[in-house]
Amino acid sequence: MGIGIVCLSPRETPDVPCVPTDAFLHWEVEHGGDGWNVEENRCPLEGAEAQTCFVSSFQWCGLKVFGCTYSICVRLLAADQESVIASFRAKLDSVEYSHDGQYHQVSHVFRHYGPGVRYLHFLHKGKDTLFWKGHYGARITNSAVMVKIS
Repeated sequence: MGIGIVCLSPRETPDVPCVPTDAFLHWEVEHGGDGWNVEENRCPLEGAEAQTCFVSSFQWCGLKVFGCTYSICVRLLAADQESVIASFRAKLDSVEYSHDGQYHQVSHVFRHYGPGVRYLHFLHKGKDTLFWKGHYGARITNSAVMVKIS
């Protein structure tokens, strides 16, 4: 699943004191105190295209973008395919969208689950939390189930 930080520079926000513009349409913005402001950097930042910065106020201000969620459920089932002998669930919420190609690994080993396992139910799923048209949700790769009989 792709993770990372989407970097949105202050130069992309034309309404200076009123930071949330269309560029922040799907962001969660927290305006504490006097809210956000955009100012020129006090000293040049070498190599940076934009020489402006976001400035917070005397109370907490926050900018957060959402990206995708991922969940997995693995159940060890009895012969009737309904009785659950053991299960594992995990959910990653609000993983920030990015193009950097990094992944979170989710894994689990069932131990000491007892006798009677005849089936394994494996379900994982993901979705884009921004509801963008296209394929911007969780990226799932190298899924595997390994059974070790001892």
